[in-house]
Amino acid sequence: MQDIRTMRRRPRGRIDKSSVSIVLLALMLPAAALGEDNRAAARLEAMASFLAKAPSLSVVVDCAYDVVQDSGEKIEFGERREMVLRRPDRARIDVARRDGLHRGLLFDGKDLTVFDVEQKVYATVPKPGTIDAAFTYFTRDLNMRLPLRELFSTTLPQDLKDVVGKARLVAQNKLGQVETDHIAFRGDTADIQVWIARSGDPLPQRLVITYRLAEGQPQFEADFSAWNLKPDVPDSLFAFTPAEGAERIPILAPGRPEPAKKQP
Repeated sequence: MQDIRTMRRRPRGRIDKSSVSIVLLALMLPAAALGEDNRAAARLEAMASFLAKAPSLSVVVDCAYDVVQDSGEKIEFGERREMVLRRPDRARIDVARRDGLHRGLLFDGKDLTVFDVEQKVYATVPKPGTIDAAFTYFTRDLNMRLPLRELFSTTLPQDLKDVVGKARLVAQNKLGQVETDHIAFRGDTADIQVWIARSGDPLPQRLVITYRLAEGQPQFEADFSAWNLKPDVPDSLFAFTPAEGAERIPILAPGRPEPAKKQP
């Protein structure tokens, strides 16, 4: 690239075609190539920090996910999850599946409870501590499914630290009535896309995860609505009362032997 002092010494009326070409090329490049990746990283960091610091929140999440069959065919299933968190130690998740089944999870700072409405069963395990610790125990130790656990963890900013620099702005989209930044980045095992509100609180409006290393590359999709950062969350909301006739069953961690059955 020429030194600016050399360019100034050119005779008047003479046009440097190479300089003009560079300018025209810059005008033709997509916004992301002109520094919008910086905005993508900033928006991703803002979202992570905001979610991690929220004292309480509630949100409705419509989820869809692929299940790869033995034949390689992908079948989509779905559910609606109504989530309420009151940090540091209260959480409630109510799940309505597309097949009509209703399940849920409650955490009151002392006990972690899961229940199935139609089957009339529930299980409770002691786990005093924070929401983060309870959710980690639920997924890692008990090997139970809990979508979006990482998104609602207070460690989200640290979890995204290594990928923020790889984030790029794909486009500016309108989802419903919300203007969003469509941001994409790649993790070690998955490709992730997130749509973050452009104005107001940097809340995610949509999330798509493609598990590129899994057979068939299944996807998980989540659409967020009804965000409330000051929900009415009394202690009673997180207290579990078994339905009449509900049976308590044990939670078994993988690899642990079942309790010995009593002899007749």
